[in-house]
Amino acid sequence: MSINWKHVRYFKPEEFDDPKYPGSGENISGVLLNMLIRMRLQTISLDEPKGWPVIIHTSVGGAVDVDGSWGHAGNSYHLFVNGCKAVDFHFATKSTLREQFFLVSGIGFGGVGIYYDWNTKGFHVDVRPKKETQRWKRESGKYFYLLS
Repeated sequence: MSINWKHVRYFKPEEFDDPKYPGSGENISGVLLNMLIRMRLQTISLDEPKGWPVIIHTSVGGAVDVDGSWGHAGNSYHLFVNGCKAVDFHFATKSTLREQFFLVSGIGFGGVGIYYDWNTKGFHVDVRPKKETQRWKRESGKYFYLLS
């Protein structure tokens, strides 16, 4: 099923592109996109009427990875062959990382990673199956997994 981008708020397909393959963002999972939109909508409040913009890490292969050339593992949900079901991003907000994580963790993503070692601390989210649910953090290049 393809996404009708004319009806999508807050995101454009090119935000999900593999930089080496313009137009590849069209392949992002519709389930993932709907969850990202729901997450974005939940940031809108009286205090922040525009909400927290979601900045996709497109330039470093943080969404669709067509051929695996961005360093993702073979089983990564970023990969085209695995359904383009993952995205890396940060919020444009002054809210604390703890507040951001609270929001992200309530959306229902199967995989959620917090990256403390990015220039702007941010998140990986994906729509893996429930039986593969995982939470982790990466700090100074080391991964720490919550579930074994």
